[in-house]
Amino acid sequence: SKIAFAGKTLTVSTAEDFDFSQVEVVLFAAGASVSQALAPAAAEAGAVVVDLSPAYRYEADIPLVVADVNDEMLAQAREQNLVACADASTVQLLRALKPLTELGPLQDVVVTQFQAASATGKSGVDQLAQQSVRLLNGLSPSEAAQAQIAFNVLPVSGQIQENGFTSEELKLMLETRRILADQPLSIQVTTVRVPVFYGYGQSVTVRSMQGLSAAQCHALWEGNDDISVQDSDDPQAMSPVAMVEGEPVMRLSRVREEMEAGGALSYFSVADNVRWGAALNAVKIVEKLLKDYL
Repeated sequence: SKIAFAGKTLTVSTAEDFDFSQVEVVLFAAGASVSQALAPAAAEAGAVVVDLSPAYRYEADIPLVVADVNDEMLAQAREQNLVACADASTVQLLRALKPLTELGPLQDVVVTQFQAASATGKSGVDQLAQQSVRLLNGLSPSEAAQAQIAFNVLPVSGQIQENGFTSEELKLMLETRRILADQPLSIQVTTVRVPVFYGYGQSVTVRSMQGLSAAQCHALWEGNDDISVQDSDDPQAMSPVAMVEGEPVMRLSRVREEMEAGGALSYFSVADNVRWGAALNAVKIVEKLLKDYL
């Protein structure tokens, strides 16, 4: 079949029938089961697989990468012909934290994440839309036994594990610890599902061994083209909804130092989890692979 994209007509065929030896890099963004079924064949054919699913994120011999954070791990790409992209929430957190390591080792990070319905893909977006329509028409939110996300806030995102954390919280904690393995880091995460279609918000408090000042952090963040520090007090500009329009960037706001002068810093970040956290990170990884490692 054919589809129109960016002014061109592209041919779409089944991945199972594709000869992966024809290409240098393959992007997988169809979920863990598809990656597990097809990525080994693509890697065996000589293509480097860049996988956006969680299928290979915890494999010790496969690099887990956030572009502009640990690009040096791409040097290992040819060992297994596979690179795992970190989750969008990890990308959002680490793109803000990594520059701060220039001021000294990071010690403690506490994150409250406000997660959009699109965290679960199209099904989550459809569920929020359908429940919203039903509630606005005086009906129950769902005919099925679903948690109400429309006009609601859910303190559980993912499956609750034996230690009390959810799978979404552990994912962010484990990926952060793996990528920032050189930091003496303690991280605590609470993830809340909110009735927003796209865009994650993260309320973060970070403590460094050497202390952090707002001015220093501003200077480090502003050196990145796709990170914007908001000086405005307009709450709309700080919201996930503002991320849907315009170029994909991460916006940082509410930057403030600890009142007790203990050296900790708090900030709020928002980013489009689909376009910025997932897609742009993967594209950057591919560009770096082609430029420096293949």
